[in-house]
Amino acid sequence: MKRYRNIFWDWNGTLLDDVDECIDIINVSLKKRNLRLLEREEYLEKFRFPVKKYYEAIGFDFSKESFEAAGKEFIEAYSTKMFECRLHSSALEVLQKISAAGLNQYVLSALNDEALQKCVEHYDLADYFESAHGLQDHYAFSKLELGRSLLNGLNIDKNTAILIGDTLHDFEVAQALGIDCILVSAGHNARSRLEKCPVKIYSNLQQLNLLLDELI
Repeated sequence: MKRYRNIFWDWNGTLLDDVDECIDIINVSLKKRNLRLLEREEYLEKFRFPVKKYYEAIGFDFSKESFEAAGKEFIEAYSTKMFECRLHSSALEVLQKISAAGLNQYVLSALNDEALQKCVEHYDLADYFESAHGLQDHYAFSKLELGRSLLNGLNIDKNTAILIGDTLHDFEVAQALGIDCILVSAGHNARSRLEKCPVKIYSNLQQLNLLLDELI
């Protein structure tokens, strides 16, 4: 399996451990609307892309308000919390090992691009990535088109690329792009949901780090 030359990382939930912060923020919004708050287990079962579908699943009524207004509310709160998060344990070790092996690493994220660049710089990870790419809006519809543009722009052989993520959407994006995928069940989707995907699933980045030699 030592054939990958290009590693595409998801950011939120995969490298950055921000699940608790996201739950706290959405619960503030739910409480403001007199909606039932989310426990962690329910969040992991309901979070999905496009994010609008997730909002509807937890009770938001977009006949009464716009999704854009609700999304802006979340983004404004997240912008004050994103630097309070921690990297997942072993994230730095994994990035270092892949970099030492001479592979190219990229970030492909549904986070707004400006916020993503600030995050990568804040956590002092920029040197590990050839580039980091986020969406140009704040509403996290999908990063599929971004991925297509990135693959084409970099002229990357799909057979040499793999995407590492933490959600069903990451698997869907990888499939649509025609590249391999690995999922880590320490992020925004429950493992029981990820197990529906026919790919290798790691419990965390520590486990991925231990078995990384098999992949690179």
